[in-house]
Amino acid sequence: MKNGLFASINIGASAFRMIICEYRDGEERVLETLVKPLGLGKDTFTKGYITLDNVYKATRIMQNFRNKLDEFGIKKNYKCVCTSGVREARNRYFLIDHIFQKTGIKLDVVDPSEEVYVKYIGVKNDIPDFDKYERKGVIFANISSGNVSLNIIKDGVSIFSGTLPYGSLRLREIFKHIPIHSRHKAYRQYVKTMFTTISSSLGGDMSIKYIVCSGSSVNTLLSIFKPEDNFFMRKQLEELYEQVKDKPSQENMMDLGIRMNEAKVLVPMLEMYLRLLSYVKSDRLRFSRLTFPHIMTRYYSKSVNDTGFNTRLRKTLYFMGERFNFDKLHAKTVAGFATKLFDSLSELHNMGNKERILLEAGAILHDIGYFIDAKMHHEHSYYIANALDMPGFSKDQVTIVAFLVLMHRNEPEQSLGKRFSYLDIDTQLIIRKLESMLRIADALDTSHMQLIIDFDVQVANNRILISARTKKVPYLEKITFEQKKELFIETFGIPIELETRILYE
Repeated sequence: MKNGLFASINIGASAFRMIICEYRDGEERVLETLVKPLGLGKDTFTKGYITLDNVYKATRIMQNFRNKLDEFGIKKNYKCVCTSGVREARNRYFLIDHIFQKTGIKLDVVDPSEEVYVKYIGVKNDIPDFDKYERKGVIFANISSGNVSLNIIKDGVSIFSGTLPYGSLRLREIFKHIPIHSRHKAYRQYVKTMFTTISSSLGGDMSIKYIVCSGSSVNTLLSIFKPEDNFFMRKQLEELYEQVKDKPSQENMMDLGIRMNEAKVLVPMLEMYLRLLSYVKSDRLRFSRLTFPHIMTRYYSKSVNDTGFNTRLRKTLYFMGERFNFDKLHAKTVAGFATKLFDSLSELHNMGNKERILLEAGAILHDIGYFIDAKMHHEHSYYIANALDMPGFSKDQVTIVAFLVLMHRNEPEQSLGKRFSYLDIDTQLIIRKLESMLRIADALDTSHMQLIIDFDVQVANNRILISARTKKVPYLEKITFEQKKELFIETFGIPIELETRILYE
């Protein structure tokens, strides 16, 4: 956003936060910041739903936020998201509807993968040396009341991304029945299971050099240590932990001069930070001072960009494929053929760069299901792709990629059951267009021998002609092309043909 006002509201597990920023010629100025504590997460994490009393309290807070939006004349330039405290509540849609009916504010339940990605992009743009950290290995960690959002990057590859249920308020609610003097031991045992999950996902230990954190927990540590630089020393955190680990929250609040809601989650939060530092073997915890609403404002107003997104995503997808022992050379060949078709037929399909990236992702991952079983590998590829965290892809985009890998075989749509018909018509059309090109690209390397070196695409005389240059006669590719071109013809209404020319024997 170059000029104008933009507001962000985050309904978190322990508080409602709002920020209003003004953008003028690319410069940002914070005009208003509001924080209203309300522990929706306490309801959700213990009862599974938000009590009616808290629904009413939440609505009153949002009415105050509505008044503030009206004061600044903000009608549409805002984003309001709910994280784990609402996302995991069984009556979340009642809360969302009640607030909308009373205030007119539209709430979005942010997907965990989008949550961690938005936070990561905000911090990436806030810390000057982050590119260096990514090359040498960095854990980005956002510790909030409900969850811990992690993105682990090394050599430009996102090797782990996820939002895990280890937030500080959640831990406190789980173990609140444990006596204070031994509660920190329960936290430690539970937090260790998170690192078991990470190590299992990574397939072993990875050499990670840096850790960068953000989130509301950073503000608590800032009020305690008041650092001039953007890092806390591990020794500081260890000394604080020993000081507070077996004391009542009331006493820690008085001794440290922090709010009660901060004092209640201080020990589980410190436990998490210390385990992360131990995992990385680092002596300092680097941090960004940006709050999540501030990050949201920059991201959703398009004031920050992920300039290395395409390259990082591509590397990450190949990394995922290697974990499932895929044929990397075949995947690269099919991805190259698919994107070349996409570029050559741009006037026919009328899609843009976002769809091109989805096609490339589907091409890279289309055969990962072989890791489980060859006969039904397309089904296994679908379930694997649908379960993967692809940082920067929304859940809807992941769904499209999953359907691309499911449908790359020449199976009729009827065999998909109700899965495909449940999608809206626009999404079905995007998938059919992309799948038409993916099937052709896959057919051109059916043998996995890269017999077709390259090709040209011509659109003339009411037909599409692919003129391929080959090493040898690609017998299998020709047969498969004839089988797989049917969807292309049905989708675009134009015949597509293949002719080959041998360059050398």
